Amino acid sequence: MIKATNLTKQYDNGFVAVDSLNLQVNKGDIYGFLGPNGAGKTTTIRMLNGLIEPSDGSVTIEGKEVKYENASVSKLIGVLPESHGYYNWMTGREYLKLFAELYGVDKKRVKSRVEEVLEWVGMAGKADILIGQYSRGMKQRIGIAKTIVHEPSIIFLDEPTLGLDPQGQKDIQSIITRLNQEQNVTVFITSHLLKEISEICNRIAIVKQGKLLEEGYLDELIKGYRLVLKNENPTLEDIFFSLTTDEVGGVSDVQSNKKGNKGTCIIP
Repeated sequence: MIKATNLTKQYDNGFVAVDSLNLQVNKGDIYGFLGPNGAGKTTTIRMLNGLIEPSDGSVTIEGKEVKYENASVSKLIGVLPESHGYYNWMTGREYLKLFAELYGVDKKRVKSRVEEVLEWVGMAGKADILIGQYSRGMKQRIGIAKTIVHEPSIIFLDEPTLGLDPQGQKDIQSIITRLNQEQNVTVFITSHLLKEISEICNRIAIVKQGKLLEEGYLDELIKGYRLVLKNENPTLEDIFFSLTTDEVGGVSDVQSNKKGNKGTCIIP
């Protein structure tokens, strides 16, 4: 579904935000993209969905190269950025109708599709309230509704539960899981909430300073890191912090251990 090959973003001042990144997201995945602040997560998402052009490398989505087939790719994907602007003078229903039309949803289908997504995100009863009166959680629900209104096969969610209370986080997680399981939507998600990622994602990638440190199916990574971490029940948090902290000469102790002890860890 998504393949990034040697994806690189270097700015004019020489700063390398993303460094030769290779990723593969399979159909039906909920793919967690993790890293500390400044790891290049948002820059990567923007390159994957064509908002910015890479300095080097390529991205294909469903076999279409984003750089050359951006218009075709835009119909396949939905994007909810971390900093998402809303038209506060519109109602939720008006907002979704606007974006359904912008995305090219058939005119005869716009009204019914808007009602469908309002039901999906639990906002049918609040659709005629001005967005400016919505809570943070309600805005995130409408944001997800906008992201899926044109029925994309892949959605990118950048910190979708940021700033929400625990109930709001669980509600958004439930919506994401249902979209994946019932609508077969492939999900690419970033979050600083590692517990959230471990609960809803089947595959993960961990990056730091624009470089890929690890990628694979979560259950296999946990199994493989038992020996590396000398822990019978390692969590995603254990793996994440072992890779992104306690650096020695620029490489974490775990990365050094893996390189020097081939076969100790199952890495898909």
